[in-house]
Amino acid sequence: MKIKIIAATIMMLASACAGAQELTQWTLNQEGSKQSIKVTVPCTVAGALNNAGVFGKNVLEGENYKSIDKTLFDTPWVYTTKFKANTTLRNVLRFNSLGYSAEIVLNGKTLATADTTVGPYIVREYDLSGIVKANNTLQVKVFKAPAQSLNHGYVDWNPRPVDETMGILGAVTLIATPNVQIQDLFVKPEVNVKDLSDASFIMEATLVNRAVKPVKGTLKAAYEGGGYIEIPVSLAAGETKVITHKEKVVNPRIWWSAEMGSPELYHLSAVFAVGKKISHSRDITFGLRDIQSELVDGKYRRFILNGKKVLIKSAGWTDDIFMQDTPESLLKQALMVKDMGLNSIRFEDIWGKDDTIYNLCDQLGLLAIVGFSCQWEWEDYCGLPETRRNGCISGEPWETLAARYFRDQIIRLRNHPSVIAWLTGSDRAPLPSLEKEYMKIYDKYEYRPYVCSASAVRSEVTGHSGMKMAGPYEYVGPDYWYIDTERGGAYGFNTETNPGLNIPQAENVKRLLGGAPEWPLNKTWDYHCTASSSHMNNMDFQVNVMDGTYGKATSFDDYIKKAHALDYDATRAMYEAFRCNIDKQATGIVNWMLNSAWPSMYWQLYDWYLVPTAGYYGVKNACAPVQLIYNYGTREVWCVNDVVPEAYYSATVRYLDSRSRTVSCNDYRFRSKARRPFVVETLPEGEGFLSLELKDAEGKVVAHNFYCVPAAGGEYEWKKADWWGIPMTGYADLSFVTNLPKASVEMTTQPAEDGVLVTLKNNSPVVAYQLILKAKCGCGKLKGGAIWEDNFFSLVPGETRTVLCTEKDANITLEGWNL
Repeated sequence: MKIKIIAATIMMLASACAGAQELTQWTLNQEGSKQSIKVTVPCTVAGALNNAGVFGKNVLEGENYKSIDKTLFDTPWVYTTKFKANTTLRNVLRFNSLGYSAEIVLNGKTLATADTTVGPYIVREYDLSGIVKANNTLQVKVFKAPAQSLNHGYVDWNPRPVDETMGILGAVTLIATPNVQIQDLFVKPEVNVKDLSDASFIMEATLVNRAVKPVKGTLKAAYEGGGYIEIPVSLAAGETKVITHKEKVVNPRIWWSAEMGSPELYHLSAVFAVGKKISHSRDITFGLRDIQSELVDGKYRRFILNGKKVLIKSAGWTDDIFMQDTPESLLKQALMVKDMGLNSIRFEDIWGKDDTIYNLCDQLGLLAIVGFSCQWEWEDYCGLPETRRNGCISGEPWETLAARYFRDQIIRLRNHPSVIAWLTGSDRAPLPSLEKEYMKIYDKYEYRPYVCSASAVRSEVTGHSGMKMAGPYEYVGPDYWYIDTERGGAYGFNTETNPGLNIPQAENVKRLLGGAPEWPLNKTWDYHCTASSSHMNNMDFQVNVMDGTYGKATSFDDYIKKAHALDYDATRAMYEAFRCNIDKQATGIVNWMLNSAWPSMYWQLYDWYLVPTAGYYGVKNACAPVQLIYNYGTREVWCVNDVVPEAYYSATVRYLDSRSRTVSCNDYRFRSKARRPFVVETLPEGEGFLSLELKDAEGKVVAHNFYCVPAAGGEYEWKKADWWGIPMTGYADLSFVTNLPKASVEMTTQPAEDGVLVTLKNNSPVVAYQLILKAKCGCGKLKGGAIWEDNFFSLVPGETRTVLCTEKDANITLEGWNL
C-alpha cells in the first residue's frame, strides 16, 4: 500500500510541476510591414493567412489556388510573442520544428541565425541564461525553403504549398528548472512472446544539469499498477547523463493492434528532486509489446507482433496542404481508418505538427510505419542532383542534415507502441555512407525493425528491403490483383498502390469544382487530379475504362455513379486478393493514399472534406474480420480470416443472372481458422450478380459482400507495364449493370442510442445496385466524419438491410444506381 501511495504522489507531482509553458499565442507579419494578424502556433505562414481570409473564400476549390501571389513568401515573415519567466530559474527555450530556417531573437538579442537553424525535422533547445527577463519579447523570423532543400514534401500528390511549408511547424516551449532538466524519457519494452505474462521495460532518462555548479538529487518514477523507482544521481555543472533502469512488470497488460486485441497503454511519470524540491518532471505514455520482422523466402518482409504474424492492411497519410489539421479532424480520420478494418497507416514524411496522430494510433491500435519522403529522392522535387540508385542526399551538408533529422525524429517517436518500423528510403535506398550514419544512430536509440526502402532494392549496408513499390497507381481491373505475379499483384509487401481515381461523392465534387461547369469534364476536373507531369494528371484514363466497362457517361450524375462503381470494385479487390494469399507470400498492402492534402479526385479513401469515397466502403467490406470474397482470377468464392480464433460459421452464396433471376442459392457450414483461406464454391460461367452472407455460430450476420461478375476479365498489355501501371486493351464488360431496370426501395429511419438506424427494403424484382446513404447537415452539405455501418451496398429482390449511422442530427437521403 505504501508503494502505491508513493507512486501516486510522484504522478501527481509530475503533473503539477511539469516546469513547461507552451507558447501558443503569437502575431505574424511580413518583414517590414506594420500590419499583423493573430495566430496560434504551430502554423504555417500560408495556413495563417488562409485562416485570416487573405486568400479569399474557398481558396482550395475551383482553380482559386492559382491566384495566390507566391511572391508574398519570397521575403521573411516574423512571428512575435510575449511571455513571463521566473528569472531565478534556469530557462530553456525548445523549438520542435522550424520551417525552413529562422532567425530567433529574444529581447533584442540573437539566439540563432538562419544559417544555424536549417531544416524542419530538427529539435532545438536554447539556454536563456543572461538574456531572459521577467517580461520577454520573442521574435522568430522564418525563411522559405530554397530551391535546393530537404523540406516537407508533398511530391506530386497535389500542388506544392505556396509558402513551401514556411513557419513555426511545431510547439515552442519554455522549460524552467532550478537546475536539472529531464530532457528525454524513454521506455523500451521487453515482452516474452512465448509467455505474455512475462514482460519488463528499460527506462532511460536523459538528465541535463543547467546549473553552473554540481547537483546531487534523486530521479523518481512511477507508472500505474507498477512499482516505485528511485535512483540517486550526481551531475557535474553542465553535464548530460543518461540514467538506465530495468523494471519487471507484474501482471502486464500487452499492447495489441485493434484487430488482434486491446491496445493497452501505461503512463509513466518521472521527477528529478533535490531534497524535497522538484526540479523538473516528465510524463510519457508507452505500451508493452514486441515487434519483429522477417523476410519470407528471403525477399518479402512480414511483421510479427507479440509473436503473431500480421498481414499489414494500410494506407498512406498526408497532412493538409496548409498543415491545418486539428485534434478533432485527426480523431475523425483515425476513427475512419479503424472503421475500415485497416490495421495500419504509412507516414511517408513523418507527418504531424505534434504527436496527436501518433497518440491516436497508440490509443486505437493502429500500426504506424514511418519514414522519409521520396521528395528527397528526385531532383524535380528537392532541387538536388539525383543519383539513380540513391536519390539526392549525397555529400555535405545534406548527409549530416539528414542524419540529424533521423536522430531527432527517432527520439521524438520512439515511445509510441504503434510505431513498428522506420523506412529511411522510399523510392530508393540511402547512399551507403549515409546509411552507415543512420545505423549508428539506430543502434544507439532504436530497437524496431529497420527498412532501407519502400521499394524492392538491396542495400549494401542492410541488405534487402523486403518491400516492393511496383504500383499500379492507375486503374487496373479487380482481376489484376489475382492474376499478376510479377508486379503489384497480391504477393509480398506492396508499399504503394491504388486504382487511380477515387472520386468524391457528387456533392463534394461540386464543392471541389468551385462553380466551374460540372459537365462535361473539363480542365478544372483535371486540375484536381495529381500534380504529376507525366501521368494521372487528367480524367482521360478513367473515361476510357468507364466507356469500356459500363458505356459512355451521359451526364454528371451518370459519370459519378459509374466512377463510384469502378472505385468500389477495384479498391476492394486489392485488399481481398492479399487476404486470399495470406498463407502464401502476401505480407502487406498500402493503399496510395488514405487521404488528400486538398480537394482531390485521386488517391483517397475519404476526401479532403472527410467524407468517405466509394472505395472506403469497398475496403471496409474487404477487411471484415471473417469474410466471403469473390476471387476474380478463379471465379471462386473464398472464406478469409486473418486473426480471428477458430470458430464455426454458416454462409449463403446466391448467384443471380444479369436479369436478377436466381441461378443458385447454396448454404454452407464450416470452421474458419486464422490465416487459412479456403474455397467455398466455384461459380458457373457467364455474367451476373453474386450476393454473399456470412453468419456466426449463433446465427448473427457478421459480413455481407456483393459483386457484379463479368463473363471475362480485363485484357492487359503486360509487356508495356510501367511504374504507373499497365495499359489495357480490353475491359470487363458490365453493361448489363448499366441496363438494370429501375428498382423500388423503401427507406425507414429510427433513432438509436449511438446514431440513427436506417432500414432499406428492395420491393422490386431486380437488383437495387449500389445504394448510397448520405448524412447531410441542414445546409445540404455532407457531414464530414459521418460513419455508416455499411454503404454503397446492393440489395437482391426482396432483401432488407438495416445499417447504423453515427450521426444523430443529420438529414438522411438515399440515392442509387437504378432507383
